[in-house]
Amino acid sequence: MGILNLKWITESDPDLNDFRAKFAEQYKDIEVGSVHPDRGTAYHYYDYYVQIKPKHFPPKAHFEYWADGRQGYLDLHLEPARDNPEQMKVYRRIGINLMHVLSEKGIECGERWNLPFGYFRVAGIHSVSDLMKVFNQFYGIVNNPLLEIYEANKRTLSLQLNYPKQTVDYTPLHDGSEDVSVKIMKLSEVMNLNLFLPDYQREYCWEDQNIIELWHNLAKIKDGEPFHLGTVILHDCQGSFGIIDGQQRLITLSVMLLAMGYKGYLPLLNESYDSTDAQEHVSNCKYLVQTFVGKEKNISELVNRLADNISFAVLTVSESNLDLAYTFFSNQNSKGVPLSDFDLLKAHHLRFIPVDAQAEHMAVKWNKLTMLPIIFKEKNALYRTLGTHIYRLRRWMRKNESQEHSEAHYIQKEYQASVIMPEIPPFGENFDYYEKIQGGTHFFVYAETFIHRYLEFLKHKEVQILLNNLAWGSYLNYSDSIETVLFAYYLKFGNQYLSEALYCISQILALHRYNANRVANDGVGIRSFINNSELVLMIDQASSPTFFLGEALAKHDSISRQENYSITSGMDLPEVKGVKWGMYKALRSMWRDALSEITDSVIRIKIIEEYGK
Repeated sequence: MGILNLKWITESDPDLNDFRAKFAEQYKDIEVGSVHPDRGTAYHYYDYYVQIKPKHFPPKAHFEYWADGRQGYLDLHLEPARDNPEQMKVYRRIGINLMHVLSEKGIECGERWNLPFGYFRVAGIHSVSDLMKVFNQFYGIVNNPLLEIYEANKRTLSLQLNYPKQTVDYTPLHDGSEDVSVKIMKLSEVMNLNLFLPDYQREYCWEDQNIIELWHNLAKIKDGEPFHLGTVILHDCQGSFGIIDGQQRLITLSVMLLAMGYKGYLPLLNESYDSTDAQEHVSNCKYLVQTFVGKEKNISELVNRLADNISFAVLTVSESNLDLAYTFFSNQNSKGVPLSDFDLLKAHHLRFIPVDAQAEHMAVKWNKLTMLPIIFKEKNALYRTLGTHIYRLRRWMRKNESQEHSEAHYIQKEYQASVIMPEIPPFGENFDYYEKIQGGTHFFVYAETFIHRYLEFLKHKEVQILLNNLAWGSYLNYSDSIETVLFAYYLKFGNQYLSEALYCISQILALHRYNANRVANDGVGIRSFINNSELVLMIDQASSPTFFLGEALAKHDSISRQENYSITSGMDLPEVKGVKWGMYKALRSMWRDALSEITDSVIRIKIIEEYGK
C-alpha cells in the first residue's frame, strides 16, 4: 500500500478507495462512511475524518480515523445520546472496563471517558498499511469485551459475578434481654457474619475521593496497630444481619479484600444492585481498587493487616425492634455521604407497613421510582413531581411559603406521616395532592400516582412549548413556576383549555418580571409572588375551567392597578433590550407557537393584540 494521503478531501481519492476495498475484503460487517473534510473550524482541528462502524456495535459506538496534517489517529468513540442518561451510565462503565482490558493487552492509548463523550485513541499512523495494522489489533482486542460489557451492564450487576455463596452459622451478638448491644469487632469477624442489604438501604454511591482516601489510610496500617474505622449498625434478623449503617465502607472493603486475594468469605459479594447509578459506582470502585492493588508490592502482608487490625464498634439492634432500626438508619450518614430526602422517606414509611411481603414490594417499587431517568436539569420525575411541583402546591394551598433549598430536608419533612388519633383509623383518601400523608403504603401509592400524572402532563404540546421558549437563562425560574401552577390546573381539569390556562398564568407571572428591578437567582421572590396571588387556591375552588380563567384575567387586571405594577405589557417597556424585554420576546415566541391551540376568542384576541399572529 502507498503512503496515506493526509489530505483526503474527495470521495474519489485513491487511498480512500483502497482503504474501503481492504475493509470490504476483510470485514463483512463493517461500514466505512464518507469523508468529512474540516478546514479548522472553531470546534475541530483535523483535516478530515472518516467513520468506521461495525454493524453489531452498540448504538453510537464506532471507530473514527482522522488526520491533522502530520499524522493519522484511530479512535474508538463511545457517544451515547445526551438525552438518554441510562445509556450514558452504561457507556461510562464500558469505558472504565475497557481501560483495564487495554492496559492488560499492552495497548497504550490516550483516553477520555468522562461522558457524554468518550474515546480511546492510538496515534502515529502514516500509511494505509499502518492504519490496517492498528485497526486489526485494536478491533480484535475490544470487540468481544465491548459487547460483553454492554450486555452485562444492561442487566443487574452483582458485586462479584459467580461468587460462590456459602452457608454462614448464626452468631448472636447480644443476649435476648437487650434491644441494642455494642461490641468491638475485627474486620475479619464482621465478614464472618451473614451480612445482607435490607430493602430500605440506599444504593452504593462512593465516589473516587472516598475510595482513594480510604485506601491511603489503610495502606498506612502497621502490623499490630489497631485501626478503628467507625461504627457499623446491624439489624439482627435471627440468622442474618441487615446493614443499617456502614454499607459504603463494607462494600468497598469487600471489593478491596477480594482484589487482594483474601481467603475468607465475603458475604456482601453475593449482593446486587438494580440501579444503573449504583452499578456505575461499583464498576468504578473495582477499577480503582485493581489499580491500587497492582501497584502494591507486599499485597499478601497488607491483606492480613487489614483483616486483623481494622476494627469497628458494631451496634446491633434486636430483631423485635424494627422501628428502632429504621430510626438508626434515618440518622446515619455513612462517613460523610448524606442520605437523600428520598432515602429517608423510604425508611420512614416502610416502618408503618407491618407485613414483610408488602414492605418488600413497596421498597422495590420505590427503588424503581428513584431510578427513573433524568428529565430536567439533572432531576428525574420523582424529584420533579414530589420535590418540586407537588411540594410547592402543598405549601401554597395552606398559604405557606416554599422552603426550597433554604431548609434542610424540606422534602422529607413535607411527606412524613401526619399525626392521627390512636383510636380513629384514617379513611377516605382521594389522592388529592394536598391531602394529609398517611404513613406506609398510602405514601408510596400517592407518590407513584402523581409521578404518572406528571409524566402524562409533560407530553402535552403546551408544556413543551413553554419549556422550549422560556426554560433557559434568567427566565428558568419563571418557566419552572408557571409549570407548577399549570400542573395544578392539569390535575384539576386535565387538558381542557390548557392553552388558555397557560396564557392566564404566564401573563400574571410576566407582570412580576416587567416590574421587578431585581429577581433572586433562586426564584424565591417569584414563588412568593405566586403564593400571594392565590392562583393555586383559585384553581382548587373553581368547579369549571371558565371560573378559573375568568378569575385569573380579573386577577391580572387587579395586580396591574397596584402602584408597583404599572408596566402591564412588554410593549410598555421603556427599552427594547435587557432581561425584561427578553421575557417579552420569549413569550411572543411562545405564543407564535401556541396561538393555534387557543379556542377561546377573547383570549385569542388578547394574544394577537400583544404578541401578534
